[in-house]
Amino acid sequence: MKRRTFLKATGAMALAAGLPGYAGVHAGRWNLLFIMADQWRGAALGHGPDSPLSTPNIDAFTQQGLRCNRAYAANPVCSPSRASIMTGRLAHEHGVIDNQLTLPPSERGLARSFAEASYDTHYIGKWHLDGVATPGFVPPGWRRHGFETFEGFNRGHRYNRPRTFSNEGELLLPNTFEATYQTDRAIHFIENHRESPFFCFLSWGPPHPALFGPPPNTRFARKNPPWRPNVPAAYHTSENLRSAIGDYYDLCERVDAEMGRLLSALEGAGLADRTLVVFTSDHGDMLGSHGLLHKEHPYEESLRTPLILRMPGRIQAGRESEALVSGIDLMPTVTSLCGLESPANCTGRDLSAVVLGNDDAAPASSVYSQGRMGSGRPVGRYLGKGAWRAIVNDRHKLVIDETEKVILAVDLASDPYELENLAGSAEHAALTKDLREQLDAWKSRTKDPFPGPVPSAKAAYDNQT
Repeated sequence: MKRRTFLKATGAMALAAGLPGYAGVHAGRWNLLFIMADQWRGAALGHGPDSPLSTPNIDAFTQQGLRCNRAYAANPVCSPSRASIMTGRLAHEHGVIDNQLTLPPSERGLARSFAEASYDTHYIGKWHLDGVATPGFVPPGWRRHGFETFEGFNRGHRYNRPRTFSNEGELLLPNTFEATYQTDRAIHFIENHRESPFFCFLSWGPPHPALFGPPPNTRFARKNPPWRPNVPAAYHTSENLRSAIGDYYDLCERVDAEMGRLLSALEGAGLADRTLVVFTSDHGDMLGSHGLLHKEHPYEESLRTPLILRMPGRIQAGRESEALVSGIDLMPTVTSLCGLESPANCTGRDLSAVVLGNDDAAPASSVYSQGRMGSGRPVGRYLGKGAWRAIVNDRHKLVIDETEKVILAVDLASDPYELENLAGSAEHAALTKDLREQLDAWKSRTKDPFPGPVPSAKAAYDNQT
C-alpha cells in the first residue's frame, strides 16, 4: 500500500473508532515517545523489593499503563543492545557485536517506518551507534537511521559538563545537568508538535556511571544499601561499592524527577491521550551481585530491564505482565501499536496483543540473549571470560560459553537470585538437555554462527560516505 493510501485508510479507521488524534489525513494517529535510561536494571525501581529508591513519577506512570516484569536485553552492553532495539534484530544479524561500531546503512532503523508514514522523527541524547567518536556529531543521512532531526551526540557520560550537538552540528555546552537539558529539549519538541504526529526518542545517560560525576548525592551517601542476597558478604564493607551504589541510586532518582517534568509537559500540551509512551533501558547493572560490577554478564541484574508502556484507552492501566519480552521485540511491537508495519527481516516478535491485554497471545515461550563477559571480578562467583549465549523461558535460564559448555542453569521461579547453579547436576540432566535444545533452536532459526566468529558490522559501512 502506498504511503498516502495508507495514511488515508488509517485516518478513516481511527475516526470511525472514535480515537483521539489529529485532524485531516493524520486523524487518529498515535505519537510515540520512547524513553530510554542507560544501564537501569529491572530491579531498580521504587516498587522493587530490593530497592531503596523513591521514584514517584515512574511509579505513577506505571499505574497508568502496563509493567512488563520479564523484559530482557538482547545483548547487555550499550551499542549491541541499542542496535537490537532499533532494528528488531540480534547482534549477529545486524553486526554491532560490541561497543564503538556503527549500525550499517543496510539496517532499517525503527524511525524509518515512522518517517515514511509522515511522522516527524526526532532523537535526543546519547546515540552510541556511530563508531568511536566522542562526543561525536551524528550527521544527517543514513547514519541517523530515519531520524530527520537530531539533538544529541554519539557517546560519553559527562553529566555535569555535558557536550552535545545541535541538529546542524554546532557543539553545545549546556550549563546544567545533562538529563535536565535533554528533557528541556524533549519538552520543547513536544510543545512544537501539537498539530502533527511525532516520534521522539529521548535517550538519557543516567544511571550509567558518569565520567564526570553528578553533584554528591545526599540520600544515599555513605549509607548501607539493602544488599541483594547474591552480593557476597565481602562486598558489604566496601566503601567503593557503597559509593558506586549511592551514585547509581541518586542518578535514578534524578532521572525520575525528569520523567515527572516530561510527562507533565505532555499532559499540558494536550497530547497525553494520543501518545504511546515507552520507558525502558538498554541493559542493567550488576552492582556487586555475584561479585561483579557493571553489565555484560548473563545474570538477571545485567540482563533484565524495566519496561513500561502507557497508551490511554488502549493499554489497561495498572496491569502487570509476566510474558517474556526481548529488546528485539520492541520495534515490531511499538510500530504495530501505532498502526505501522515492521520490516520483513525483523527477528523480534510483535507483542502488541500481549500489551493490549492477552498474555496468552505471546507467539513464543523463550527469549534469546548473547554477549561477551567483562573482565572485572573483585570477589565472588564468576562464569569466565569470552562470548556466551543464553536462553530464558517461563521458568528457567541456561547459558553456554564459547566452548559450548553449559556454564549456568537456574530455576528462576524458585531461585530468582541465581544462587544455585544446576549445570552439571545429574538430577537436572533432563532439564539441561531440554533447555539446550531450545537454545540450539534459536541458534538455528536465526543462523547464529556461534561459537564460530560473528561478522562485524564494520565491513558493511567502510565504503559508505
